[in-house]
Amino acid sequence: MSNLQNWAKSDRFLKFKYEFPFAFDVSIYGLIFSLVSILVTGYSVYTENQALQIPLVHYINDPSLYPNDPFGQTLPYYASAVWYLVALGNRIFPLEPLLLSLFVLERLLVIFAAGYAAKTFAPQSKIAVVGAMALMALGLEGPTLGGNALVINYFEQTGLSIPFFLLAFAAFYQQNPWLVALWTALGFNCNSMYGAYALSYLGAAFLLDFNYLRNWKKWLLGFLLFLLLASPGILLTLSAFGREAADKDLWYLVSKVRFPHHLFPLTWNKIEFGKYGAIAALVLAFLYQKRDRLRQLSKLCNIWAGVSFLWLIYAFIAAYVTKSPSMLVMHPGRAITLWYGIAAIALVSAFAVKLETTKGTTRRAFWIIMLSASFLIWYPIVGPFILAVALIAIAIHPVWYYILGRGSSSRIALLLSLWVVFVGITSLQERWGKGQSLASAIIYRPSATIEEIANWAQKNTSTDSVFLVEFGLGWQQFRGQSKRPVYMNWKDGSAILWDRTFVTPWVERLKAVGFDITEKGLNLNKSMKKLDDLYKNLRDEDVAKLKSRYKLDYWVISNEKASQFPTAFENQAFKVLNLNKRQTG
Repeated sequence: MSNLQNWAKSDRFLKFKYEFPFAFDVSIYGLIFSLVSILVTGYSVYTENQALQIPLVHYINDPSLYPNDPFGQTLPYYASAVWYLVALGNRIFPLEPLLLSLFVLERLLVIFAAGYAAKTFAPQSKIAVVGAMALMALGLEGPTLGGNALVINYFEQTGLSIPFFLLAFAAFYQQNPWLVALWTALGFNCNSMYGAYALSYLGAAFLLDFNYLRNWKKWLLGFLLFLLLASPGILLTLSAFGREAADKDLWYLVSKVRFPHHLFPLTWNKIEFGKYGAIAALVLAFLYQKRDRLRQLSKLCNIWAGVSFLWLIYAFIAAYVTKSPSMLVMHPGRAITLWYGIAAIALVSAFAVKLETTKGTTRRAFWIIMLSASFLIWYPIVGPFILAVALIAIAIHPVWYYILGRGSSSRIALLLSLWVVFVGITSLQERWGKGQSLASAIIYRPSATIEEIANWAQKNTSTDSVFLVEFGLGWQQFRGQSKRPVYMNWKDGSAILWDRTFVTPWVERLKAVGFDITEKGLNLNKSMKKLDDLYKNLRDEDVAKLKSRYKLDYWVISNEKASQFPTAFENQAFKVLNLNKRQTG
């Protein structure tokens, strides 16, 4: 009995007594936020970059796929270990349920990783943890320099890497080199480019903070562990990085038209530069003011803000001074994405700590308003409503006392979660109200008529049959859906980022249909319009000429278009023409 009493008084029991309810509450919030987050963004399959990744999954499982398709030849150089694991899973499970399951896992990971990072920065603050998870659940919107986001609506390697990097930053704050090595390596194997960003942030903090530098031996061992764990991603990246373009000037010209939103800072929205500067100033100024309580966090955020600025300078130098393809493929502007993720969590943690340590009704009410106002930074549309609700709640005496509990941490966390639920339901209702069914409002997939063509192609044609489909973005998923080679698509141009040799055959195929991507005055919108017009105006003679130069077996056109080639398959929107036969009679 005395042993039980002694254990009940021990520090371990007291810590458990505090930590368990806290962890249980946070877990419930995390699960709710993860579900609501999916309502906020919806879910998509066969979308965006999956046009590049799903063919890779098919190719890994069957290397005989995509012959006579230059894009297919670039797939072995796609530098993400994630898709090799997906391919392994696809040998056991159907691809679509597998991708959906991984998407849900990814969303759970990023919500809980944000909460864990906040708890690391503010160990006693429930509001910090719930606030950080709420930020991610709402789809954290920062300055879109370089054109990327932390939370996206489909499964792919960048979204999966983010939670691991957030955990790596948290482990670095805790000065745990082994966990830093583990989390950074996992993130690096997902996306080595973002892994390089993370290494630059953590490496700079290590070199500039004596608290880390004095334990350099332990950190060196941690780095060696990272190299071991990240070796699959490192090897894949090195194999891709060696794929140099034969004509670097051509690669540069093509990239200016194909990737201005990623690679060329002068084309980016000037407002986003202002937002970046304003957020950096606010985060650093507030953390500096609270450096008595958050000294280490303030110091690290200063260093990380400086590194993000250096990446921005790098972006300008790579794009306009060196014009180097090997520098540009690093997408330097996107390094800011990691910075604003950790900055957002640090800021909400700092506001929460100030709120929970402030005494006095008036001051506490003020910091509730400030915490609410901080959402304006990341959510210019939703933020004002959060602030308005906070002001009303504080202004109405019964609401302040009985609903907010005079600024109770638990009540604020609960109300914040209810607000996130409200935003999630509203987002779903907005998509549903646009004439979509409930299922399509939650899950987006390509047009059923295109899918029908792809399914027919997979079942009724040989694996080496090459399809001529629309060059624009409507048909970019056809290769992945049909498991068949495609003559050329605009989305294929992304491959020049991981296999720069691909720029030559891609440009040649564009020219063969009458599109010169090096033409002066072209931009993204003009290119899409011109490609659309070129495809619509293709005649039988044009396709026959194209077929004499390249292997082509089937041509997909709209039902209204006439052709002398026989129809192999037809649905309500499109028909598939057999280019190996001619109609007779």
